Amino acid sequence: MAFYIVLITFFFTLKGWASIGRLVGLCFGILLADYQASAQSEYTFCRPEILSFNRQKYGAYNQNWSIAQNPRTRFMYLANSRGLLEYDGSAWRVYELPKKQRVRSVAVDETGRIFTGALGEFGYWTPGPTGELTYHSLAPLIREPAFRNEEIWNVLVTPQGTLFQSFAYMYRYWQGRVEAIHTPGNVLFVRAVRNRLLVEVIDKGLYELRGKTFTLIPGSEFLGHETINTLLPLGETDWLIGTERALYRYDGRTFRPFNAQLNAFIQQNRLNRGIQLGADGYAFGTLLNGVLVTTTDGRIRYLFNQQTGLQNNTVLALWHDADRNLWVGMDKGADLINLSSPIRYFTDSDGNLGTFFDLARHQGNLYLGTNQGVYYKPLSRPELPFRLITGTQGQVWQLSVQDGQLLCGHNRGTFLIDGTTARLLCPITGGWSLRRLAKQPDRLIQATYTKLCVYQKDRQGSWTFAHTVEGFSAPVRQLEEDETGAIWLNKAPNQGIQRLQLSPDLKRIVKSTSYDSPAFQTTTANLAKLAGRIVVTAAPVAQVFDPTRQQFSPAPLRFPFLKPGVQKLFQLSGDDLFLLHQDGRLQYVQAGQTTAHDIPVRTNLWVEEDETLVDLDTNYLGLCRENGFALIPRHGLSQLRRTAVPPSLIRSITTLDTPAVQRTFQAPQQADATLSFSHKQANLLVTFCTPAFTQPVQYSYWLENNMVGWSPYQHIQQKEFSNLPAGHYVLHLRSSGNPVESTLAFEIRPPWYWSVWSKLGYLLLGIGALGLSYRLHLRRVATKQHQLRTELEAQLRRQEEASQREIILLQKEQLEQGLIQKSEELANSTMTLIQKNELLMQLKEELGQVRSQVSGRGTGEHFQRIDRLIDQNISSEQDWALFEANFNKVHEQFLKRLIDQYPDLGQGDMKLAAYLRMNLSTKEIAQLLNITPRSVELKRYRLRKKLNLDAQANLGEFMIKY
Repeated sequence: MAFYIVLITFFFTLKGWASIGRLVGLCFGILLADYQASAQSEYTFCRPEILSFNRQKYGAYNQNWSIAQNPRTRFMYLANSRGLLEYDGSAWRVYELPKKQRVRSVAVDETGRIFTGALGEFGYWTPGPTGELTYHSLAPLIREPAFRNEEIWNVLVTPQGTLFQSFAYMYRYWQGRVEAIHTPGNVLFVRAVRNRLLVEVIDKGLYELRGKTFTLIPGSEFLGHETINTLLPLGETDWLIGTERALYRYDGRTFRPFNAQLNAFIQQNRLNRGIQLGADGYAFGTLLNGVLVTTTDGRIRYLFNQQTGLQNNTVLALWHDADRNLWVGMDKGADLINLSSPIRYFTDSDGNLGTFFDLARHQGNLYLGTNQGVYYKPLSRPELPFRLITGTQGQVWQLSVQDGQLLCGHNRGTFLIDGTTARLLCPITGGWSLRRLAKQPDRLIQATYTKLCVYQKDRQGSWTFAHTVEGFSAPVRQLEEDETGAIWLNKAPNQGIQRLQLSPDLKRIVKSTSYDSPAFQTTTANLAKLAGRIVVTAAPVAQVFDPTRQQFSPAPLRFPFLKPGVQKLFQLSGDDLFLLHQDGRLQYVQAGQTTAHDIPVRTNLWVEEDETLVDLDTNYLGLCRENGFALIPRHGLSQLRRTAVPPSLIRSITTLDTPAVQRTFQAPQQADATLSFSHKQANLLVTFCTPAFTQPVQYSYWLENNMVGWSPYQHIQQKEFSNLPAGHYVLHLRSSGNPVESTLAFEIRPPWYWSVWSKLGYLLLGIGALGLSYRLHLRRVATKQHQLRTELEAQLRRQEEASQREIILLQKEQLEQGLIQKSEELANSTMTLIQKNELLMQLKEELGQVRSQVSGRGTGEHFQRIDRLIDQNISSEQDWALFEANFNKVHEQFLKRLIDQYPDLGQGDMKLAAYLRMNLSTKEIAQLLNITPRSVELKRYRLRKKLNLDAQANLGEFMIKY
């Protein structure tokens, strides 16, 4: 009410008494609009989600002056004080102008060219050779020197070309040429409404631009003294004109104020931007109080400012993207308001309420159970703050509505909450989980820190504490009842699952069975009931109890949607099932179906181990978060299931080695396009993106020739491949929101020493080496054969020589034997000769004696004849010749060597030497020579002289050794 008093005072001061009537009508309109807005929904205090991007996230400066979206890639572009920002849904990139100017404006045409304006500069960006955006300046085509000092505050793409506009100049870029458009004066902005170009000329009014001609809109002169910041279509034919102070409706003839409530807000907070949100309404950005989202008739739906989640209250730019979400560029950062999602959020921005554990709707109030107590808000007065119920201060674990009564499981016990008061029902601490028994619907059983508590109704129908179960004392986090009436407990901390069969009066335990599987003794094990079966969600896969076999088995065999990674089940009214995954994803399984659908709700603020999803009423579900809750409309589940997500895109590929090489992609690659990297660039980093800015996306990838199959879906935005061997690869990428694959083909070239030519060279070298080795082998074989032949020949020679030696030895032996035999024969012949001579000498002597004794004439002749015969048979020259021949055979070359060395030796000397060699005595020699022994001695003496022997030398030994 104070606001309206201030508003009345302001108008009175501004306009005087003449405006009182108008002011009363304005206030009445505001009050009526407030009533209509509050009646529109009981949860108007819940707003769309806001995603914030500060300068640390996008890596540039605070101010974002303009926003545009590429119609082909769906990438977002922001004109930032540092340069042009590009956001692909996963990563931000900053492109600076050559002279580092602030980018003041940005627009994108149908071909994907990105036009920007700055101080004394405008042009467009297109992908360069590596895929990064490259700037093409159009400023050199401008001849006016004063243009260098002009800021291009607005860029507008039209069918007749792109307009670049500063306060003093306007240029049109068309078919590669830039032409100047001379304005009637200084202009603020040029806008396009219903294919008509409208320009505000300062101090003159609103003009329409046709070609190069400006035509004044009749009756718009008063707008020349105001600052027009937005021009939008309204209805079928009208315009909505927004200045800093008010909004006007133009029907082609007159200008009228648009909406009193909206104008009052704009008057106070100064309108700076405005856009149309399709057929849903408008968004207006102010300089002092954030963004207003209104209906088409101007009724305020949402106010987003710093108090409700925006980073800054000064709005510089607005954009309605292809997903029907609202982008807000501010003096500090950029925010994305998720208008397309039916999910709404309440956030305790100030942190006054604590951490949210449960919530419930009861008796027209919304109750919050936090770690600080129970808070409530009348849904009929959504503008009021949440208030604490006295006496409930402390940790609240559960809020449960049973038969129209609200029970609160609290750290200090269990309370019955009636409106705004709380009454303690049970002092047993820690009311963790409360369930109505199907077999005994008039009883409730509760798990606490220490006991199992039983509740029943009194005579007035109010729930009261009855008793505890005897013989049981353990902390229990979760509790369920199966079809037989048995009670299943998930004991804490990490003590496993226990099944209890209670007596009919629920006072004692009849039978207890424990299931102590290691998987059940973890903090991630959760107990639930699904289709009448007990299910325990525990790593690695959920388990379902089979009452027939009395044991647990993998749940996916019975419930295919319970895949590995499901952490918790929420079975709500209507048999709808919600699955919470370990990675934070929330999925929805419609009753009677087996397919799970992702719900695009950001669950990074779940309360760990105490995640809660509850039925608020027949229309809404409530999901608790650390600093608030999410409101999910049941009618919006089908819309969420049908929400289309663009196909994923392989955004870039970068080598991690030095020097780094990066290729950036604005669109999916052609099937025949193949990138090539050297073997030194075998460590690659690939980044992914999906231009779905409000939905969490998971990726799965498969690298042909490197991986066996697809990877599991993960919350990643890049993947590194290390030490890839040489070869051809194809990377396949898909997202959890769209099965369409994005592919990228590339190759790792082998090193120069393993290329095709090098392999051919190696082949030739190998063949040459084989040939050479074969030739060397043949040479070695030949050498070996020659060696063997030589050795064999040598062996044969040795054998032959040995044989010859043996033969020689044999011959020698034979010769020696022959010599011995010859010597023996010679000796025998010599002895025979000696004996013969001795005999003949004896005969001669005997004959001489007989002759002397016999006298007579006739006998004398006979004696003489006999004497001559005897002399003839005594050794003669003939006997010597025969002896010499035999001697030479026995003593080969003896006589020859002797005569050669001693040529003075005579025939007699030779005979004496031969006899001496035969070791004959002097007497034997004398008989052979038919001389006296004295003569033999004399001959020996002479021979010694001729041989020059010493007197001591033995002549016989000399001859034997010679």
